[in-house]
Amino acid sequence: MQPLAGIHHLSTLTADMDRLIGFYERVFDARVTLDMEEDGLRHTFIELGSGTVLHPFQIPGIDVPQDETPMFQRGRLDHFGLNAATESAFWELRRRVMDEGAGDGLVTAMGPLLSVSFTDPDGNGLEVMWVKPGMPVEETKPRAEWTVAAG
Repeated sequence: MQPLAGIHHLSTLTADMDRLIGFYERVFDARVTLDMEEDGLRHTFIELGSGTVLHPFQIPGIDVPQDETPMFQRGRLDHFGLNAATESAFWELRRRVMDEGAGDGLVTAMGPLLSVSFTDPDGNGLEVMWVKPGMPVEETKPRAEWTVAAG
């Protein structure tokens, strides 16, 4: 038996908590389950679904870069991937990301996985993933064999 049941939360820094909350509410139908100010900072739990929580901190005086940084140049946490519940949810989330202007909507087919990348309002890199049912993740193709999926 594996002792873990997935990731509980991911912590990030934000320059504007209300802007960030609004983005995740619009794109992911997320809900805030905790919004607290203490010790001179504000932090929230933004529930993204299936027990996954984004835990951003807004700290006065801390500079949070707002520009998009290329992959593998972002620091300790390069990006995080979120699982779409269904194939139709994947395509709907892709549409919402594009409506927000947060990504170009390019869908990468990796064999058993589909991926669409985007950037949140604070420049955090994210992906929405859909794992095709019945296809083992071990069949994921090397990067050189990834293709663009029709949307």
